[in-house]
Formats: sequence, structure tokens, C-alpha cells
Amino acid sequence: MRKILGSVLSSIYRAVVVASQASYRAVPFSIIKVPARVIRVGNITWGGTGKTPLVVSLAREFSGSGKKVAVLTRGYGKDEVAEMRKKLPNVPILVGRDRIRTAREAVRKYKSEIILLDDGFQHIRLHRDLDIVAINATDPFGPGGLIPMGTLREPLENLSRAQIFILTKSNIGAKNLHWIKQRLLSIKPDAVIFEAVHQPIQFMDFRRNRFVPLSEIKGKKVGVISAIGDPYSFEKTIENLDAEILLAARFDDHHFCSESEFTDFLRRCKEVGVKDIMTTEKDFYRMESFFKKRGSRDVHNFNFLVLQIEFQVNDEEDFIRRCLNP
Repeated sequence: MRKILGSVLSSIYRAVVVASQASYRAVPFSIIKVPARVIRVGNITWGGTGKTPLVVSLAREFSGSGKKVAVLTRGYGKDEVAEMRKKLPNVPILVGRDRIRTAREAVRKYKSEIILLDDGFQHIRLHRDLDIVAINATDPFGPGGLIPMGTLREPLENLSRAQIFILTKSNIGAKNLHWIKQRLLSIKPDAVIFEAVHQPIQFMDFRRNRFVPLSEIKGKKVGVISAIGDPYSFEKTIENLDAEILLAARFDDHHFCSESEFTDFLRRCKEVGVKDIMTTEKDFYRMESFFKKRGSRDVHNFNFLVLQIEFQVNDEEDFIRRCLNP
């Protein structure tokens, strides 16, 4: 019964997506253009592709080369907004559901020459000059098809709208790269495909305000806690640094861990003998108050380390050139 209901809901979801996008294409003047280069960065699955680190990487590159750039985000995950503002202190981050309004504000208020739409692939109303789709190489299209049966936000054939594909976490999902490329080329024969990795750089011990080299966790028995779309890639990264994960707490993407959930996690870490606890930067912004909590004996029994990563694209020069060239 549940499978039948899911199938029906997926069919309804498909119909709504197709009708919504067709309505804008049928009335071209309903698509609004602003006097800036608009680059949409998105995905076709729900979460876990590394889209936000890609946006941050592009914004840094453009801003560093002297371009006036702004990032537009709907702000579904306040943790992602906090992360972007921390990493892009000199780049305007405009939050709002109305992308037309925020795009016009970026041009009017900040004189933006380049506008990056974070999670913008499904947004049709704002004219785009380039579509980039991030695909998680470890789990490219998810199980079961369209939401709610699977994690696809729209039919795979809609990938034909994109010009550039970035296969993220390509080192962890290396065995899948060939067939993903073949699938993409069957949908978009002239697709331009790059590979990218989330390269671990160091850990940050925010409670003690110090950087920790990756080598320091080698051989340690650790606990990990995360609320991201792809916790398994994060955990695999920790294991690849030669740490042994004794306890892993996984919550839904963007979940705000309660104090009781965090305390329970610490209790379980203590039971298995874990003293080093690791999380992602995105998760840190949701749990910062717990990590820095003073006067708690339980908290001071642990080391809290936040993994910092750098988004690296193969053949970055060609990728940036394609992003900037009309």
C-alpha cells in the first residue's frame, strides 16, 4: 500500500514539476533578465552533492579576480547561510525566496557583475547565462526515482538544461565515474563534465581556538556527529585519515540537534571510550553553543574537532574560463 501511495505521489510530483516549468517556457516574457551574468548552481537530487562548497569556491575565485559578485540563496538551511557568510566576508549573501527581487537588489545595491544562484537549477523565472549541476559521485541519482519514492527533484532528462556538470566527491565515488559520465552524455551529448573532490585541509578546535593537523587523528578512536545530506562521505573521509569511528550519530539534513540529543550522544561516546568528536563545518554552526559550552564537566571531557575542507575541481582553469565566457 505504501509503495502504491508513493508511486502515485511521485506521479503527481512529476506532473507539477513539468507543468510549472512548461508554463514559463510557453510565455518567454515571464522570464526576467537582469544586467549581470547569472550562474545557477544546483542539483537534481535532494541534498548531499556539495553544492554550497562549490558556490563558495566560485564566489571566492570571482571576487579574488576583481569581479563584483553576489550570492542569492533561499536560506532553507540557516547553517549554510552562516557558513557562506563566514567564508565570504566580502561577498554579499542575499537571502530570500524571490530570486528576481534579490537579483535586482544585488545589481542595484552592490553593482554585482556576476550573480550566483545557490540551489538554483529548479528556478526558472530568472534568466540564467549558465547552469551548473553538482552530482554526488558516490550516489548520483539516489534510489527509487522522483520524490517521495526517491530523491530526484525532477526527471533525469531535465539535466539537458545544464551546460556543465561537476561530479563531486569523485575520489570516494571513483568506481561510479565512468557510468555516470555515460548516463549524462546520453541525456546531453555535448555536456561538459568536470570532477571535484572535497579535500580535507585541517581540523579546527573551536573551543580551544587552535588548528589541528590532519595527521593528529591518525590511529585515534573517534565519534562523529552530522546532519547533512551525505553523512557517509564525511565518515569515509575521516576513515581515510586513518581514524577509527566507534560511534556515528546521523540526523536528517539541516536538523538542529537539541541539547538532549547532544547530551545523549556524549553519554554514548563516553560509554565506548571516545574522547575525540568530529563534525562538519556546516554542522558546527548548528551545534556551536554545545561545543563551546562552559561549566559542563561532560563537554570538557572531550575534544571537539571541526573538519575544514576545500572544494577542488580538476582542470580548474578551464572550468573558470567556461563560467566567465558568454
